[in-house]
Amino acid sequence: MSSFEVSRAAGHELLPACRLLFAEGAEPRAARLRADADASAVFVARGAGRVCAAALVQAMPGALGVAWAPRGDSTEAVDAATVAACDWLRARGAKVCQAFAPASERDAMAPLERAGFRHTTQLVFLRRELSAGCFILSRPPRPFTLVQQVRPFSERFAAILVATHDGTGDCPELNAGRSGTELLEGFGGTERTLWHLAEHDGAGIGVIVTEVDPATAVAELTYIGIVPSYRGRGYGTDLLYLAMAGVATQHGRELTLSVDARNAPALRLYARHGFVECDRREVWLATWSASGAA
Repeated sequence: MSSFEVSRAAGHELLPACRLLFAEGAEPRAARLRADADASAVFVARGAGRVCAAALVQAMPGALGVAWAPRGDSTEAVDAATVAACDWLRARGAKVCQAFAPASERDAMAPLERAGFRHTTQLVFLRRELSAGCFILSRPPRPFTLVQQVRPFSERFAAILVATHDGTGDCPELNAGRSGTELLEGFGGTERTLWHLAEHDGAGIGVIVTEVDPATAVAELTYIGIVPSYRGRGYGTDLLYLAMAGVATQHGRELTLSVDARNAPALRLYARHGFVECDRREVWLATWSASGAA
């Protein structure tokens, strides 16, 4: 029988839990967790009258979850907190949970691996400087129409967005067991997010999602997807050009994105267009059935 009491952290336990979980910034992190108590949960194992292990998870829209590396004084305590946190996520309807860490911290992910997470891939972060003038002389080889979209999405746009996930090379495991509705719900966004449907000759080719931070002039290419029947025909180059040109006209000076390290065609495309690697993260995934079984 476990010698630890395990449950969701009480308010006064968030700070000691964050001190276990993070090397720095424990106080502001604890404050954010108090303010985000509905979506985020810290589970702690207690022994000898104190918090001796902690696990942090967050429920995301679209049947997704995110987990951080659990930490504590002993393997038994850490594993107990980790199992409780994963059970909470499954009860909230999470079907897939992600966890990220730099290569130097792979050992810290062992508790998640014991709880059923699998090291799946690496996420490569890329960046490219932009200027409005660099697109004046080049044009996509085919005429395109970009149709801006707003929520709630039209049925046509929603269907095309979901279709771009079919056969994707970017972490296809994320789509396992999730419905089209859940895939759509998994797309977040802020008031600065721009959604565009890319059309050629009246046909919906793909989707471009960007966001520019006016304070820094740094933009993120949140998503770029092509309907399967149009892949391998140069449309990826066209859509990437449109995304870069659109961000430049919004006064974005730098464009960032992330891509699955296994997605060789996408990596080659971005390299041809001047993107360079600026960071890399290891990715772990746990996939659960709708019933919550592992």
